[in-house]
Amino acid sequence: MTAQTIEVKKLSKSPLNVRRGSSSKSPLDEMKASILAHGLMQNLTAYPGKKGKYFVSAGSRRLEALQALIAEGQLPEDHAVPCLIVTEEQAQEMSLAENMVRLAMHPADEFEAFAALVEKSETAEQIGQRFGKTEKHVLQRLKLGRVAPELLEEYREGKLKLEVLEAFTITDDRKRQLKVYKQVKNGWQIHHASEIRSLLTDKMAKADSKLTAFVGLEAYQAAGGKTRSDLFGEDVYLEDMTLLHRLAGEKLEAEAEKLRADGWGWVEADFEGDYSTLSKFGRIQPVPLDAPADLMAELEAAKAEEQRIEDAIDATEDDDELESLYEQCRLAEEKREAVEEKLESFTDFDPEQKKLAGCFVRVVWGGRLSIDKGLVKPEDKKAAATAQASSDEEDSEESAPAKPALSQALIDDLKAYRTQVAQVAIAENPAIAFDLLVVTAARKVLTSQGGFDGANVSFNQSYPRPSGGEQTAAAARLEAIREALPLAWLREKTEAAQLAAFQRLDEADKHRILAYCTAMTLQPKLAPGAGKQRTVYDAALAQTGVNVAAYWRPTAANFFGRIKIGQLLEVGERVLGALWVSHRRNSKRAALVTQLNEAFAEPQTHGKTPEQVEALRQWLPEGMAFGAEEAKAVAEAA
Repeated sequence: MTAQTIEVKKLSKSPLNVRRGSSSKSPLDEMKASILAHGLMQNLTAYPGKKGKYFVSAGSRRLEALQALIAEGQLPEDHAVPCLIVTEEQAQEMSLAENMVRLAMHPADEFEAFAALVEKSETAEQIGQRFGKTEKHVLQRLKLGRVAPELLEEYREGKLKLEVLEAFTITDDRKRQLKVYKQVKNGWQIHHASEIRSLLTDKMAKADSKLTAFVGLEAYQAAGGKTRSDLFGEDVYLEDMTLLHRLAGEKLEAEAEKLRADGWGWVEADFEGDYSTLSKFGRIQPVPLDAPADLMAELEAAKAEEQRIEDAIDATEDDDELESLYEQCRLAEEKREAVEEKLESFTDFDPEQKKLAGCFVRVVWGGRLSIDKGLVKPEDKKAAATAQASSDEEDSEESAPAKPALSQALIDDLKAYRTQVAQVAIAENPAIAFDLLVVTAARKVLTSQGGFDGANVSFNQSYPRPSGGEQTAAAARLEAIREALPLAWLREKTEAAQLAAFQRLDEADKHRILAYCTAMTLQPKLAPGAGKQRTVYDAALAQTGVNVAAYWRPTAANFFGRIKIGQLLEVGERVLGALWVSHRRNSKRAALVTQLNEAFAEPQTHGKTPEQVEALRQWLPEGMAFGAEEAKAVAEAA
C-alpha cells in the first residue's frame, strides 16, 4: 500500500464497494460543507484501473461530494486529493472492514461539541455553514448540549429517550429541569415528552391560548413580556403569567367599569369563567320599549302560526305528514326569530331591574370578550322576580312552577353515563389513578375514615349500563383502552411465570394496567350538589380535566323525552336564553323535546351567538360534570 495524490477526474466509484447506492441529499450537502470548511480529513482508498484511472473502494461519499463541488465550480477541475493505493484483492476486504467497524458518534457528543463551538463566539449560522446544517438544526443541538449534565448523562446511558431530552430544553433553568426529572423519573411520565413539557410550562401560557388572544401578543411584548419558542415543536410560550393576567384583568375591568356606569347592580370580571360558572345565576329578561305596533303585530302572528303547526304535530301520527310539519315548524321558527331580532333594538333592561341584577364579563374561546347581562345572584332572586313582575307579569319568576325532580330511573341512567366517562378519565390518567388508589387504600387501612365511593380496593368490577342498552362513546373508548394494554404476561401458565413476565414490563405499561383496573372499580354516582363536601373520588375526577360533554350529549331518547315541560324550558333558558323561552311557554311538550333535540344535535345551526353554540356543546344535567373546583383547590394548595 502506498500514498498518492490523484486528480478527482481520474477517480470513479468501485463496484467492489460494499456500500451501495448514492448518498441522500442532506448527508451529501453536509459532506460538501465540511470539505470546503476543513478540507479532506481522511484519504480515499483506491486501486488502479485501465488507462490511468482509479477505482475508489473506500470513501465513495467523499468522492461524490468532491465531484459535486467541482461540477458546481467550487473546486477547480484539476483538483487532486490524497489516496491510499491498494490491490484489487485488498480493496473489497478493506471496504467491508471500514463499514463494519465504524462507530458512529453518540448524539450527546455532538450536542456538547456544538455548545463548545458557540462558547468560542461562533454563531449558529456560521457553524451550520461549515457543517452543512441548517441554523435551526444547530440551535436544537445547542439546546440539547446545554441541558443539565445529569440529564445528558442519563441520555448517554440510554435511560432517557431523545424526545424526552428534547422536552427538557423548553426551559434553560437546570435546577428546574432536575426538579421535574426527580419528580417523574420513577413514574410513567418519564416516558412521555408531552408530560415533561406540561410540567415545565405549568406557569406559562401558550401563544394560541384564549388569554393571549384576548390581550394580544404584541401588547404583551410591548409591556415587557418575554416569550419562549419550543425548538422541537410549533408552540410558543409566554413566560410572565403575572404580567399576562394583569393585562387581561385591566382590559376586563375597563369593560366592567362601563357596565357599572350603565346602572347594573354588580359586575364580575373573570378571564377563567366558563359556562358552568354562569349556571348558579338566575336571569331577568329585557322588556320592549316603544316597539312599533306593526312589528309587535307581526310577532304575534308569527307566534300564532308556529303554535298552530306545533299543535298539528302533537295531533298527528302520520310519518309523512310529520316530516312536512317539522319542516314547516322550522321555517315558522326562523320567521319568528327574524322578527324578534328586529325587536331587539327596541328592548332593554328596566332601570329597577338593573339595580338588582348584574353582569359577568369573561374571555371565551378564541380570546373573544363575552358579556352576560341580567344575571341574578341566588340571594337576590326573589327581589328580582318582583321587579320583573312589575315590568312583565307573565315572565315573573314568582309565577314559575317549582322545578320537578328527575325520575329515579333517569338519575340511574345519568349515573351510568357519567361513570363510563369517569372510567375512561381514570384509565387514561395513570398518575391520578395511582394516587386515588393509594389514598383510598390508606384511608381504609390506616384510619377510620374509609371512603364510600370511588375505587373499591377489593377490585370488584363495575359495569355501568344505561337502561336503553345503547353503545356509548365512553364504553367504546374504554374497550379500546383495554385492547391496547400489554397483557401477554397473563397467558403464562403459572402465577410465578406471570409475575416474572409482568416484572419485565416497563413502568409506563405497569401504570397503564393499574389505571385501567382502578377505573373498572369506580362506583356510579353523580357529583354532590352545591355546598356539599367533595370526596377523594370527586377530586380525582376533577383533576383529570376530562369533559363529560365530549362523550355524552342529551337527546330526545336519553334525556329530553324523559323530563317535564318545566325542566325542558329551564334547559332552553340556560342554553338559548330567556327570549327563546318566553315564546315557548305555551308550547306542547313534544314540540319542546323536538326543538331541543335538534338544537343540541346541531349547535352551529341553532345557536344564534358564539355563547349559545358553546352552551349547546357543553351543557350537562346537574351532577354530570366532573367540575373544576377540586382541581383548582389542589393546585392552590400545592
